Amino acid sequence: MNARRVAMVVPDLAIGGLQGMAVGLALALDRAEHEPVFYTFDAEGPNKAVLDEAGIASHHLPREQGVDAGYARRLAERFLADDIHLVHCHNVTALFHGARAAWRADRLPSLFTEHDREMPAPWRHRVLHRWLARRVTRTVAVSEQLRRDLVRFEGFPAARTSSLVNGIPDPAARFAGDRAAARAELGWDETPVVLAVGSLTPVKNHEGLLRAFRDLHGRLDGAVRLVLAGDGPLREPLEAQARDGLPEDAVTFLGNRSDVPRLLAAADVFVLPSHREGLPLSLVEAHAMSRPSVAFHVGGNPEVIVEGETGALVPYPDEGAFASALESILRDPDGALEQGRAGRRRFLDVFTHDRMVSAYVALYEELLAVRAA
Repeated sequence: MNARRVAMVVPDLAIGGLQGMAVGLALALDRAEHEPVFYTFDAEGPNKAVLDEAGIASHHLPREQGVDAGYARRLAERFLADDIHLVHCHNVTALFHGARAAWRADRLPSLFTEHDREMPAPWRHRVLHRWLARRVTRTVAVSEQLRRDLVRFEGFPAARTSSLVNGIPDPAARFAGDRAAARAELGWDETPVVLAVGSLTPVKNHEGLLRAFRDLHGRLDGAVRLVLAGDGPLREPLEAQARDGLPEDAVTFLGNRSDVPRLLAAADVFVLPSHREGLPLSLVEAHAMSRPSVAFHVGGNPEVIVEGETGALVPYPDEGAFASALESILRDPDGALEQGRAGRRRFLDVFTHDRMVSAYVALYEELLAVRAA
């Protein structure tokens, strides 16, 4: 039997959680069974080179600014020309274009993955999303909280909406060394390190993290460093905030990094200060690298961190409690080590990439079987 072709509809191929999940899933598929083809509508991006190297086709079909009334028709024509069998939409804008195009393209089955979105949306958006919810064949959310929100606020049918948590390839395969080896390679001394990994954008709340860290720095008499990996539009004001009231070497901005597993191995605790999250893969990666984590109790964070067992969940936006949780972990190295081990066990039980890929393949087969029938 020839491979069935799966359209992956994404806004772009930039570096990001949504794009990384979609590309990682595509790379893991058995292409004798399911052949992925990517379609972008906003831009291309660095992940295009990853797809090109793997021999996976990607097509950029730009949409017009504003409401592009003819886009679904053009996308449907491309689906038919490319012999697509199933359409997988990643994010709600991809759903808007992809589900309508799938319906036009001889009513192809469609799957929508909701990665992260602030809900409830404005009422006009909710009306549109309720209409779309009935035109997509199946919906999955990357966390149980997101699934409940889709059903509650946007009318996605509960019987056709489920949760499917993301998984990642084991980062320990990229860096198998211990803390000492990682610190030697990075040139870090023995000062305890708090690590954050993420884009320097408002939703990630690095401003709040810096305020909490200033508190923590005082509590520990300066014997702690904060390392930020990632870049974004807020870097300059965040660097200015870090210089206000803290020693020059207390906070380090690394920019974008390709060696996050090494950074995690070298760190003592991982932090995620975001005020909104879907299912944060950065937390999953920290668990996989045996690091305890501290995050606010928002979105899918409670589905990754087990309070008191693999880290700490703090009520948002209590920055003092955030500093206290970090202080407790850093003052108890043996307890932190055990929390890291528990996080590693949880990763292996729940968040492996193989488990996620198998679940999506089963969904693909289910939808294709319905189409065949």
